[in-house]
Amino acid sequence: MEMGEWWAMHEGLRGRMPEWQPVGVVVEADGPVVRRHYGTHGTAEHAPLGPGTDAAALVRRRQEAFAVRGEPVEWKVYGHDSPDLARQLTAAGFTPGWERSVLIAAPLPREQPADAPEPREGVHDRYRVRDQAERAWEIAVGSPGPHAAPYAEMIADGYSDEGDVLVEVLLENGAVTEVAWAHGDEIPFTHIGGFTSDDPGFVRACTDRWCQSAWLGHPLLAEAEESLRESLLEAGFTEVATVRSYHWIPPGSPETTRPAQFLDRLHDDGPLWDRFCAEFDFKPSTAHRPAITDPPSSAVWDLHSHHRLVPDPPERLDAIVRRGLLTATEPGEFVAGVVAAARERSGRQPEAESEVRAWADARAWTTVTD
Repeated sequence: MEMGEWWAMHEGLRGRMPEWQPVGVVVEADGPVVRRHYGTHGTAEHAPLGPGTDAAALVRRRQEAFAVRGEPVEWKVYGHDSPDLARQLTAAGFTPGWERSVLIAAPLPREQPADAPEPREGVHDRYRVRDQAERAWEIAVGSPGPHAAPYAEMIADGYSDEGDVLVEVLLENGAVTEVAWAHGDEIPFTHIGGFTSDDPGFVRACTDRWCQSAWLGHPLLAEAEESLRESLLEAGFTEVATVRSYHWIPPGSPETTRPAQFLDRLHDDGPLWDRFCAEFDFKPSTAHRPAITDPPSSAVWDLHSHHRLVPDPPERLDAIVRRGLLTATEPGEFVAGVVAAARERSGRQPEAESEVRAWADARAWTTVTD
């Protein structure tokens, strides 16, 4: 694809609901704006606004939503967005913050760099030196930046540094001296979080590795300024836009503890899933039924009514299930559900928004939004 096509794809993704978000993060689509509520803070991202958009009303309504939660908010405005949006944000009390260049690098042919069994020099995957994980963490967290996504903030927002995040380290005499990180927040882009050094050689080595090994050949997306911007341009990035942040802090004291978390299969999902299997005698199968023992006083809905003629049509069943879920949950709360293993084998998607979704490993979630 050409660079213009990559950027057009990015523009098309703005203001859309993400396909995935960490557990505990409430994401709400509100007209052309997507709000992310982390408890301690929030972000607003808008789709390109059409002619005649009432920017004042747009800002006021979203500002009220963050005020209710007491969350400080960051709102990004691109250089090619309507100037009226920036004016209305300022008029509403938002303070202009940093301004950065937006840069993109196309994926390179997939040639995973070979790492030495015990590397001692050069740039390598951090997972090759797991014994230095604590040292790498201290270097990344202690780096003053500025970073597009500070390392500690990124992890606190629910991303895992054991798989979700790409981490490169510079080794000198076998010791980690510099760190760089990126994450795949918004497919199809891999977002660069930060570099502890803007040295052109270090930046190029890291980004070349990411361009060659990024998930499914995704392009890299970076927000940078000053010397880091120059190093990225030297590494082959193309500047496609500028972006400025606007910040607003509502009255009151924000929360100090973030509900966002990453569910690690070994320490979180695995033990929970084992408990569920033991307590409910769960045996996922397409041949042996029942696959689960219902506990006393259970409320059970037969989702197979979608597949055969029954007195109550699927729409009525959906309404009953949806009403029950909404009654038992808070707005934005995640709900995990178990469905027949046969559905997973067939690959059939849920036929209504209200249908509870889960995959075989119980790691997919649905959000109650009404």
